[in-house]
Amino acid sequence: MMWFVNTDRRFFYFATLVLLAVFGISLVQNVIRYKHHASYDIWTSVIYLAVSVLLFIPFMAFSLQVQKELNVRFNKWYWPMVCLLALFILLTFYLLSGILLHSLEFFDSFVSEDYARYYFGREALYHLLVVFGSSLFVRLKGKKKSTTIEVSKGRKTITLRLEAIHWIEADDHYLNFYTETDVFIKRANLSDTAKQLAPDFIRIHRKYVVNKSQIVSKEKKQRGEFVLLSSGKKLKVGQSFAPLSW
Repeated sequence: MMWFVNTDRRFFYFATLVLLAVFGISLVQNVIRYKHHASYDIWTSVIYLAVSVLLFIPFMAFSLQVQKELNVRFNKWYWPMVCLLALFILLTFYLLSGILLHSLEFFDSFVSEDYARYYFGREALYHLLVVFGSSLFVRLKGKKKSTTIEVSKGRKTITLRLEAIHWIEADDHYLNFYTETDVFIKRANLSDTAKQLAPDFIRIHRKYVVNKSQIVSKEKKQRGEFVLLSSGKKLKVGQSFAPLSW
């Protein structure tokens, strides 16, 4: 499954740079604050901050993916769900990073009271800002519905208007986009594409997604249900998608 389209990837890289900047600033602060102590070792700060800051990068990727699902499935309850997600991520991250630091002999136990006070201060604030920043990005992006999609014809990349697409068919790792006169392809996942194009497109089969405006009628026969498109094409509705309603 592809986690990121282009804009998601750019945001992920930007947020990673933010965490790297936080790591650098925190390291400089620690050096300035503790460099006069005889027992101070800069590598201790590097390891400690790497675990407590940079380890959050995979958590950030996870949260971005979950937020996209929440935006689709729980649109009206998106922000309450994001708050619960943020709490879950912070607690999970605190426990995981604490276990890791304990294994590196930073703490005598898996959960340290001193580390809890430290983490649920500055570091938790950084992580919350990243989580809610990605949530805002997902929310705003979801409101901007694209009216076009990039597809291919031979070696050419073509920007195709969604209204021109009659139906989409999955073919291994590619999708076939059928218009009135032509067929275009795109390397993509049908499930992700169906979510991206909803609600104007509807999935009727494990292999088919149809433009709702192109559906002329539905037919029921003994062997199942079918949709008839304006082009005259008849497509079978999968058993797990029947009876079809919208």
